[in-house]
Amino acid sequence: MIFSIIIPCFNNSRFIEETLESIRSQTLSDWECLVVDDGSNDTSVEIAKAFSKLDSRFLVYTRPESLPKGANSCRNHGATLARYQHLIFLDADDLLTKEALAIRAVALDEELDLAIFRTGKFTNQPSVHEDFSTQLNVNFGASDYLGQFLAYQIPWHTSSGMWRKDFFKKIGGFDQELQRFQDVEIHIRALASPSLRLMVYPEYPITSLYRKSLYHTQVTLEKRRLILDQGFVFLDKIKNQFGQEMLGKTYPFLVYLLFRFEEVFGNSDYQKIMKLYDSFKNDRSVSQSFKMVWWLHTEVLKRPSKIRKLLSFGIFKCGTFID
Repeated sequence: MIFSIIIPCFNNSRFIEETLESIRSQTLSDWECLVVDDGSNDTSVEIAKAFSKLDSRFLVYTRPESLPKGANSCRNHGATLARYQHLIFLDADDLLTKEALAIRAVALDEELDLAIFRTGKFTNQPSVHEDFSTQLNVNFGASDYLGQFLAYQIPWHTSSGMWRKDFFKKIGGFDQELQRFQDVEIHIRALASPSLRLMVYPEYPITSLYRKSLYHTQVTLEKRRLILDQGFVFLDKIKNQFGQEMLGKTYPFLVYLLFRFEEVFGNSDYQKIMKLYDSFKNDRSVSQSFKMVWWLHTEVLKRPSKIRKLLSFGIFKCGTFID
C-alpha cells in the first residue's frame, strides 16, 4: 500500500459515511484509512466499524486517554499508527474525488516532504463547488507560501496536502494545545523548515472537497470568544517559536481578528495586543493599513459598531496590508 488516510472523528454521524465512501470508491486501491474517534456519543464509530467489516483497509481506533481531547491528538495518533510514508489528513465531513489518489500518486517519485493539490469547497452539494483558493502558483516557493499563511491568506486546505511521515514527525505533527488555527500553525512550521522539500500541483484537477460546516456559518458569541482566544494562543506560539520578526508578519491576521470578532472584543484583548505588538508600534515596516485599523479601534470608534467592523473588513480585504 501507498497512502495512509487519517480522519479524526467526533460526533460526525451525519457525514462520515459519505466521507468513507469517497475513499472506498477510489480508482487507486493502494491505501489504508485510519479513523481515530475522539469520544463520540452518536453512531459515528458504528458507521466506521461497518466499513472496516466490509473492507479491511478501514481501521478504527480510539484516542488514548493519555492524549488531550481534540482532533489534533487524533491526527497525531493516527500518524503514529500509520504503516505508510505518505499521509493524507481529512476531516470526517471532507471528501476525496474519485481519482484523487491516482492523481496524487504523480508526486510519489519526487521524494517530497509535502505535496499540495487543489481542493474544492462546497456548502450543500459536492457537485456544486469552487476552488478553496486561487493562490496556488508553481512559481512560488516555500517563503512565498509562508508569507501567505502568516498573513492569514490561506493558499490551501488541510486536505490538500500529502505529507511524508518522517517529515511530519520531525516537525512535531499538529499542535495538540490548539483548538483553532492548527492547520495554519503546522503549515507555518513546515514552510519555515530549511529542509522542506515542497511541490505544488495547481495544474491538476481538484482532488479533495471541503464542506463548509455549520460551525463556520453559524458562529455564536460563545464561539467567537473561543476562536478569538485561540487566535491569541496562536500568536503567542508564533512569537515564542520564531521571534518578533516573524510575529510582525502576522499583523494582517490581527486585522482579521479585529473585524471578525468585533462583538466580543474587550479591554483585556487590547492589552494582549499591545503586549504582543508593542515593539512594532513605531516600526515603519508595519503596514499603514494595520496602523489605520488600530487607530480606528483605539482612538476613533472605541465601542463595537457595524461601521468599525465594515471599515476594518474593507481594509483587510483590499489587500493593502501586505507590504
